[in-house]
Amino acid sequence: MNLSAHDDGAIIASVLAGDPGQFEQLVARYQSPLLRVALSRLGCHESADDVVQETFLCAFRSLHSYDSRYSFRTWLWTILLNQCRRHYRKSRRRPEVTYDGIEFADGQNGASPASHEVGPPAQLLAKEQGELLQSMLDRLPEKQADALRLRFFGELKFQEIADAMGCSLSSAKNRVRWGLTKMSEMLTSEVYLWSGSCYQNDDSRGDSP
Repeated sequence: MNLSAHDDGAIIASVLAGDPGQFEQLVARYQSPLLRVALSRLGCHESADDVVQETFLCAFRSLHSYDSRYSFRTWLWTILLNQCRRHYRKSRRRPEVTYDGIEFADGQNGASPASHEVGPPAQLLAKEQGELLQSMLDRLPEKQADALRLRFFGELKFQEIADAMGCSLSSAKNRVRWGLTKMSEMLTSEVYLWSGSCYQNDDSRGDSP
């Protein structure tokens, strides 16, 4: 659900005026997209949950310093990216994660689809696609990968990406464009290797009696 910056501002004003419980509305509003990006960035559900919680805690503690001339939404994303970098530097090791329960486009908080709704072949395909996507993101330069995460997992506009990453609008667009181009090249290479493997397997079967 898209809500205006004025709605965020009204909630923040209420919190600063002495009603901290109103902050829960901001948590409910932004938790799901923040979690999707954090999970893609860190590769671990537990770490992603921790980082998102730290992001909200940091935002709450620093709310008095928030400049209302700017978007709270992009301010929050800036905090998340900083928290992700901080967590990654501390861990230095990427935990294993499975992707069969992640709905990158429309999922809520990474919830798993009901088993009766998605059969085993579809679950396996979703897992393989998720792992391939994550592998390609991991091979991109950090700024390009983060820009893609913000664009497609966080559903930010280009100007919001620029604000969150502290770069120009043209840089934000270029990071997304270059990232997509490189991922397309990676995917083409993967398909080529897969096709070659299948061709070799066919040859070997043809030589069998």
